[in-house]
This record gives sequence, structure tokens and C-alpha cells, in this order.
Amino acid sequence: MNVYKCLKHRNNNYLWNKQGMMEFYQNEIKPWEIPRARHATISVLDHAMQELHTVDDYLSECEQQFEVDYLKLMSGNNTQQTWEEAKAKLNAQFNIRRRNVVLEALQFGGNKEFWDGFPNEYEFESYFKKCYSFAVDKIGYLGTDKNIICAVIVNEPNRHNLFVYYLPVTHKWQAKIMSKEKNEWGTRLQQTDENGEPLYLEKEDADNPLLCRTEFWKQRGGLTSFSDLQEDFFKKVSEKYGAIRGKSTSPYRSTCIEQRKRFGRYEDDEYDFIPDFDDSPYYH
Repeated sequence: MNVYKCLKHRNNNYLWNKQGMMEFYQNEIKPWEIPRARHATISVLDHAMQELHTVDDYLSECEQQFEVDYLKLMSGNNTQQTWEEAKAKLNAQFNIRRRNVVLEALQFGGNKEFWDGFPNEYEFESYFKKCYSFAVDKIGYLGTDKNIICAVIVNEPNRHNLFVYYLPVTHKWQAKIMSKEKNEWGTRLQQTDENGEPLYLEKEDADNPLLCRTEFWKQRGGLTSFSDLQEDFFKKVSEKYGAIRGKSTSPYRSTCIEQRKRFGRYEDDEYDFIPDFDDSPYYH
């Protein structure tokens, strides 16, 4: 068979297979036609000092393209100035490092099915005000909004989001107990117990809180802090609006007790590991 006949034969088979598959799926339910459950989402975004300008860029773009409503306006001319003002008012301690997370944001959103359940645009604002109250309770400094620099609702044609930007400050944290011993570079080493475990000192200072993302989330549960946040949001807010909880696929150690019970999770189950990533080049 010559090249022309070979290509013609292959193309005819392709067209026949395509037509056959179209006829086969004609009466089948398409995946995109299956009704989806209503899901409300909450996530945590983070920003380093050199990335603060991206918040200004994003909000400026949203103001030009979409309907934007501020529940709390920035006090300064931009994010960095407002951040510095908030840090000064809180009298927060801060250890400057190159990639330190200095600003976080709680993002409240949902899928199309969730938003379709709202009768009008006024209900969106009412819902997000409840989300904002939840945010103040969960991440606000001592139950206040002193560390929150901005809260903004962004209404796009098919989705809606609330962004609550805040400084992750905590009045309780763990400080390393340092020994007199030093390493080869002259840095003091942390003390350890008889089992070789590092020693820490519990500190508390409401007048001089610590701006540290790691310690901020340690005080909110550590490994299960995000799982606890999701579960609490579901119980206090989203469940009342008809949302359901999606299946937990986080590692077992990162899920709270409620999620383990609800989804029948157990140690070493199919989600309790991160699959190996093969970064070798692909060859034909």
C-alpha cells in the first residue's frame, strides 16, 4: 500500500470511529450536564514583602473591570503603606527575612451552583458580611479587626469573592531556648532535652505581639489548622446557605477529627500520601 492509500485508509478509519462515537454518546449523559453539588470555599493566600504591590495591581484591575464593594478600606495610599501603619499600631515584633510571609488573605468563594441559590445581589453582600464576621473571629487580633487592613467583595459575572487581607500577628508564641554552644559559623545552637528534642519557651505579650505566619497558625492548631478553619466555616456559615462539604483528600495528619469521621478517613489510606513526582524528560 502506497503512502497516499495508507493515509486515506487511516483518515477513513478516524472519521468512522469519530462518527460511531458521536452516535454512541448521543443519548448518553454528558459529564458537564450532571448537576453538581453546591460548594462554598475558603482558602488562605500569602504575600511576601516584595509582593505587596500585586495586591494593589489586582484590586486596581478589579475596580476597572468588575463591581467592587469594600467592607473595610485601606487607611494608606497602597498596601505597603497600610501594612506599615497597621504594624506600627499593633507594635508588632517582626524578624525580617527575604521570603517572610508578611500579609495573608482569607478568600471566600464558591462554585456557580452555590451562587445560583442566592435570590439577588443584596444576598451576596449579606452572606459576605457573615463571612467577614467569621474572619474577624478566626484571624482577627484578640477578636478585633486591628490586624485586618482591607476587606473587599469582587463581583464578577459568574463568580463572587471576598478577600480579607490581614497581618498574621499573635500574642502567644514559642521561642527557642538557645544554648551557649555555637556551630562552625558562630551561630548559637538551640538547647535540646535528653531525647534530643529541641526546647522552646512559651511566650505571651499582648502589647508587643509577634508577626510570624508559622506561630500564628501554630496557635490555631498547627498541622490541622486549615482543616479546623474549613470545618468551622462550614458549621457556622456555609452550611446555613445549603453548601455541602467536599471529600477530604488531605494527608490524614492534616485533617481534624470531624473530617476524619465524616469521610471515613484512616491512616495510610489512599489520600494519606503525596505521590512521587517524576521530573525526568519524556521521550517518544
